[in-house]
Amino acid sequence: MILKKVLFPILICMLLFSCDTDILSQKKYDEYTSKGNDLFKKNQFDSAYVYFEKSKSYSSKVNNENTIIYPLLMLSEIQRLKNDYHGCEENLTEALKYVTATTDRSYLIFMYNNFALSYSELADYKEALKYYNLSHKLATTLKAKLIIQNNIAYNYLKQNKFTEAKKVLSAIKDNDSLKNDTITYARVLDNLGYTQFKLNESNGIKNLFEAQRIRKKSKDEIGLTATSMHLAEYYSQSNKDTAKAYAIQALKFASKIKNPDDKIEALQFLTKLSDGKNAKDYALQTFTLTDSLVKARKVAKNQFAKIKYDSKQALNELEKQKRHKEFLILGIISLFGIGLFAYYKIKKRNHKKIRETAYQTETRIAKKLHDELANDVHNTIAFAETQDLLNPKNKDTLLENLETIYNRTRNISNENKDIDTGELYLEKLKALLASYNSADRNVIVNVAAFHQIKTSKEVKIVVYRVLQELMVNMKKHSQCTIASITFTTSNKQLQINYSDNGIGTDNLINLKNGLQNAENRILSINGTLTFDTALNKGFKVKIQIPKP
Repeated sequence: MILKKVLFPILICMLLFSCDTDILSQKKYDEYTSKGNDLFKKNQFDSAYVYFEKSKSYSSKVNNENTIIYPLLMLSEIQRLKNDYHGCEENLTEALKYVTATTDRSYLIFMYNNFALSYSELADYKEALKYYNLSHKLATTLKAKLIIQNNIAYNYLKQNKFTEAKKVLSAIKDNDSLKNDTITYARVLDNLGYTQFKLNESNGIKNLFEAQRIRKKSKDEIGLTATSMHLAEYYSQSNKDTAKAYAIQALKFASKIKNPDDKIEALQFLTKLSDGKNAKDYALQTFTLTDSLVKARKVAKNQFAKIKYDSKQALNELEKQKRHKEFLILGIISLFGIGLFAYYKIKKRNHKKIRETAYQTETRIAKKLHDELANDVHNTIAFAETQDLLNPKNKDTLLENLETIYNRTRNISNENKDIDTGELYLEKLKALLASYNSADRNVIVNVAAFHQIKTSKEVKIVVYRVLQELMVNMKKHSQCTIASITFTTSNKQLQINYSDNGIGTDNLINLKNGLQNAENRILSINGTLTFDTALNKGFKVKIQIPKP
């Protein structure tokens, strides 16, 4: 009876406090969402991102899944528009967790289409096609379905699968509903004309000119940029002057709409078509613009990361204040309160470790961009400024340097893309490890024990990244001919053993510094990582991860 008398007023206070908090959360959510929408319409994407991040923070307290999905979709759209495709994918993946049978269909179509666009830009065309098909299946209007089919065809074009692209485009080209939408119809004609040109079909140029005519009439400068580049490529083998004229036209359109990627593409094409001083001038413009673009995107990515981090910190602070009030109300139930507080502190400490590991990973990527990519760009600029580009050999070297810069940028992107932790996880892990086999090096892998245990997504990601770092370290330093990775399991833990017959080292401090990020990842999941090496005696690593 006494217990009931004590608990009843406590429960009433908690209920009133919860109601007040929910009303405030709904008000804040509506306010920040509205502000984010206004800024987005004005193309003030950085400011809009701040408000949608705040909106997302309050949406978790509003009992409706669409309230959390909407700001996540808008965050993903802003990051896609800013070319932060990994960040876009991260927010879309989080939104996917909240999808239910009652989720707005338009949200799902938007979500799948953005997945597809991001994967396409990251050159993961298989995943892009998967999400385009999901989006197409959900589309309710014929116009929406035709637009998605055109996107699917473009996805094939980027893979040089011209026959497949032509099949899709030919099937939709003469649709009356499509012809009523001049912008989309011109896209289809342009893609079809380019496809036919690549297949050596004579009627390709006709469709390209028709797309150009429609786009000029509708003043579609974005579309005219693409058509001009396609025409430049078409004439590059038969009439170099005409090809250059179209490439210059594409450069003007790209400059007008402020699209740096299209400007770089046009400048690179003009460099190939030009000689002497003109080629040098175009190349220098390419390097300068590429360098500025890399820096701008790095700043944007860091800015989004900081906004997200600050938002989480603010939300954590609000949560902390709320918990303190609740602890005050529940002070008489001391045993329960102490237990809950201890659990919270442990969880918070683990989250801090994970955040620190994420920060160190971002720092490593930034260093790689600075040390490798930036150096390549500046060295190539110096080469172009000091060498005679009338010399065919120098010109070829210049083009090779440009290709190297492009490939290095793509490799950095692929090395840090998200990891599939689903049913195909082990297959992709084995494929990663097998990719380090070579003519003089054999990598032996035994992951059978991994099938026998249930592991969280977090553990799978850590294991994948740590093994990836060990393999990179092996490839760079070990000079081994055999490397072995073996998984074993016991009642209490998962153990991973790595060994190779390389040169080893007697400088353990430098070794641990080089693999500090791998060690931090293991520590973030309460595991241990032990090194065993000596000069000319190979290298061994033992990783132990406690089972949940």
